[in-house]
Amino acid sequence: MRCSICGSARLSPVGELTSGERAFERLRLRFGRPGFLKPRPVFEASRARACRDCGALFPFLTEYDRRELDAAADGLIEVEDAAAQYHGPSDSPG
Repeated sequence: MRCSICGSARLSPVGELTSGERAFERLRLRFGRPGFLKPRPVFEASRARACRDCGALFPFLTEYDRRELDAAADGLIEVEDAAAQYHGPSDSPG
């Protein structure tokens, strides 16, 4: 495996990934809500590798969440698309 940022092969071993001080707080990958009353699809990343040359971090989903993501992939909405879909395009410059 190589770093997708700098191309280095010097990646760390897989480590535990947390997003807070408590062990159960994990990074989450969230997508746009597929409908008004439907929950936002959320997938948990609990492991990661880091590039030892540029510092890029590569999180990995849990096996359960990877399967859930695969099953839901065709219906996922990008966060930017969700904002445009529900609020319309912005008329402001920039």
